[in-house]
Amino acid sequence: MKKILFIIEGLHGGGAEKALIELLTNFDYERYDVTLCVIYYGGVYMKQIPEPVKVLYLYGEKKDYWHESFRRKTFRYYWKYDSTWLMRMVIRYKMKQQYFDAIISFLEGAPLLFHNMMRHCTDRNIAWVHCDLYNYHWTETVFKTLEREKLHYTNMDEIVFVSRNSMNAFGKLYDINVSKQCIYNIIDVDKIHAKALQKDVSNQTFTVIAVGRLAKVKGFDRLLRVAKMFKDNGYHLSFQILGVGEDEQKLLALCDELCVRDCVTFLGFQNPPYPYIKAADVLISTSESEGLPFVICEALVLGTPVVATRTAGSAELLEDGKYGLLTGHDDVSIFDGLKRMVDDSRLRDDFKLKAKVKAEAFDVKQTMQKVYHLIEG
Repeated sequence: MKKILFIIEGLHGGGAEKALIELLTNFDYERYDVTLCVIYYGGVYMKQIPEPVKVLYLYGEKKDYWHESFRRKTFRYYWKYDSTWLMRMVIRYKMKQQYFDAIISFLEGAPLLFHNMMRHCTDRNIAWVHCDLYNYHWTETVFKTLEREKLHYTNMDEIVFVSRNSMNAFGKLYDINVSKQCIYNIIDVDKIHAKALQKDVSNQTFTVIAVGRLAKVKGFDRLLRVAKMFKDNGYHLSFQILGVGEDEQKLLALCDELCVRDCVTFLGFQNPPYPYIKAADVLISTSESEGLPFVICEALVLGTPVVATRTAGSAELLEDGKYGLLTGHDDVSIFDGLKRMVDDSRLRDDFKLKAKVKAEAFDVKQTMQKVYHLIEG
């Protein structure tokens, strides 16, 4: 039985975190002994980790003061003095000199950083990239220089991307001689349909739903301004936002500033979100960047029409507008695209039918075979 280690920063409700849970849920535990290293222990998905998975963590929850203080000191030493001894000390203590047949950092940034300190624990190192690093290079805050991040990726045996567009974008950023491939996230169509029936959600008015972590990259501030534009134009729509995150208070304050509390509802983290997505008339994604937006996949499965800002992931999933409307990133473009979908019931019906066709391409078994082949090398 081969031993596999996955590394993730935390399980706090993001798309990559959800993708990992889906992957672990479908793993063959008769063939693989799986360990999950959570850098910062905690998050809404912790309870969903499959029972066969061994879990270890390097630090406590992010909200813990001692941990926050230690984390700041650790990264300050790393950035200023180019030293990783504090991090390596934690890894050595937690890992107990274990050996794995493969180690997979399942997210860019901190997981890749810590992965490089564990490379001696395996002969097969795999990095998994979930975003478009060329257009949204958020990991600059993690690595001291671009050259250092490039070196970390160069140290890998394989780099996996969640979409072809994000893989092509990475090539514009870093020209490195490492094997690369695209593996879509696990989309379990049957499970999504079953869980969509677990709760009866009834909307009293035309409903636009958005799902995601309440963070700047998701562009929810854009959505609030668009909601204001619809209100000022005499529309009576309901905007539902599902998710939690660090920008929650900022978004609530913007809601009050725009006077849209009467048409925008923050529903927090909902597990599962599928009954809400299924009941909505339109799903909107206003993200600045996406590698492969999980929620768009879920909307396609449930037949909910999609309007999305053009990102690497949304353009690939919707095939440049064939399976949903793509918009620019400015408020007016988002408003015009969403207005077109709201005003045209025939267009919505057409995208509902096309969504079901697109969803037929999601194949759990085929995806898992690609993952096993990746591990085996």
